[in-house]
Amino acid sequence: MSDEEKVVAAIRKLGIGDPPMTAATNLRDDLGLDSANLIELTVLVHTMYGVDLGRRAAEQNLLPVTIGDLTLLMKKP
Repeated sequence: MSDEEKVVAAIRKLGIGDPPMTAATNLRDDLGLDSANLIELTVLVHTMYGVDLGRRAAEQNLLPVTIGDLTLLMKKP
């Protein structure tokens, strides 16, 4: 499973339905995720894959906006 597929699987666990998702999909505008959803998503990714997106985002000074951004954070620095 690719990192992008892992991110999409975690997003689907949030129960937002089954919209088409690509690397360019905007988390807020396209998927309607709010701040609480984004926090829940980071917890899900950590639980499912052992990746601390919050820490990696801070280390890389990256505010994830798209699925592609989250995929970049999944990769080991």
